[in-house]
Amino acid sequence: MKRKFTLILFFFVLNTVFSQTAESPVVQMDEAVRSLARDIHVKLAEKRAERIAISQFVYNNGNITPLGSYWSNQLIGELANISGRNYSIISGGTNDAEWTISGEIVLAADIVRVYSRLIQSSNRAIEGSFQSSFQRNEQINSMIVSASGGGSSSSAGRDPYETDSWENPVSYTIGSSQTVPVMTRGITAGDEDFFLLVPDRNGRLTVETTGSIDTYMYLYNYDNEEELGNNDDAGQGSNARISYNVRAGTRYLAMVRGYTSSTSGSYGFRAYIIVREGASSWENPVSYEIGNGEDSVQRTLNAGDEEYFLLVPDRNGRLTIETTGRIDTYIELFDAESRDLLDENDDAGQNNNARIRYNVTAGNSYIAMVRGYSGSISGSYGFRAFFPGAGRLSSDQYEPDDDPSQAKIIETGTPQQRTFHSENDIDWVQFQVSRAGRYIINARGVNSNRLDTYIELFDGSMNSIAEDDDGGDSMSSRLSINLNNGTYFLKVWCIDEEPNQAYALSVEAQ
Repeated sequence: MKRKFTLILFFFVLNTVFSQTAESPVVQMDEAVRSLARDIHVKLAEKRAERIAISQFVYNNGNITPLGSYWSNQLIGELANISGRNYSIISGGTNDAEWTISGEIVLAADIVRVYSRLIQSSNRAIEGSFQSSFQRNEQINSMIVSASGGGSSSSAGRDPYETDSWENPVSYTIGSSQTVPVMTRGITAGDEDFFLLVPDRNGRLTVETTGSIDTYMYLYNYDNEEELGNNDDAGQGSNARISYNVRAGTRYLAMVRGYTSSTSGSYGFRAYIIVREGASSWENPVSYEIGNGEDSVQRTLNAGDEEYFLLVPDRNGRLTIETTGRIDTYIELFDAESRDLLDENDDAGQNNNARIRYNVTAGNSYIAMVRGYSGSISGSYGFRAFFPGAGRLSSDQYEPDDDPSQAKIIETGTPQQRTFHSENDIDWVQFQVSRAGRYIINARGVNSNRLDTYIELFDGSMNSIAEDDDGGDSMSSRLSINLNNGTYFLKVWCIDEEPNQAYALSVEAQ
């Protein structure tokens, strides 16, 4: 037996009442609401709904508009005209309803989007989500604006800067520090905000959002539409941040949207090129004389800082550029003339230090830019640039010793000087323990502790029993281990791509 169908209508009307028989402000709106009603009906039948309520379709963080009331009215009428339904419809009052239909109205360029949700009243669980779109016109705009008491149709967007677009971006004046005031914007589902940026000087431009909503940002060259970067969460929390080397007078465009199509809320936008008195910059880099790598210049990095070093090699070759210290650094290498990014690195150096190896040309100018891995990092660090030792090292007297069968003997207490004659060279060594006890095994650069050695220890049956990378000074390897009487094998190799010095190997009883 069919259930009795009842329809109770509570219309929420502001300024203008639109009855179901009234002519639609947009023809596509009628078809959009009919399609939505059919989709919701299928879901209601699937859930065996008995009593549903049509609640508000709000705009811009909760505003009730004539457009929302009209949409609710049309939806009620379409559902009421669907045959084969077994549910009652309650509009406005939701206390007795098992299911509630509500949603938001958003504007995106020339389109109106309505996001609808089917919610179970008992636990507020969302059981269905729907999206409807139709064309926007001046009458639609007036139905939206009337919610706030008036205004022109062109200001019917989400904040005073709407409606902005690629063709009509919001001009933003770039600041000179991270404390530049933010521009407050509002974003709703499907919205995109556009900012025009024209730097008055060359430098490292930082563009970022602030606030609690999850934003996504793109940076473009405005004139040729080339995408220069995009980012989700490089800023604080869920905010986006992009840093890019810009040129004075060039026009750039930043586009901000929500991370998902349903993201909405207020956020802040700011763009700045940091200018600090006495600080290095692209125009005023620190001149660094390329050396032998033993000495580094000590610098202090403040939060948000970028340090620039000018490098002019006196010969062709493979240049090593790296940082030292305890903070997590990032290096980018540029051609100083073209400003092209040549290479970049985070953690190829020791611990959290950065290292780049790049083939440079004598007389060319290069810029190395050092920053913290994140904008909040600060502290002291060292910077150095050098050419490794000239040419490949020659083979030592112990070669060939590239596998266990070729392992040469090392006497306890008698160090050996050896070389890695290529980046792939592996040295195998054999030693005898005649008195059980604790032994120290070292592999260290002859000229400095910056040769990155690695050792692995095997017993006489070739079972690996210990290994070490940086247990000694800096990049040197060191093992301290208790050994019983017997024969042992050592496998020694270098992690550096270009070993530039001999190394000393020793096995000592402690």
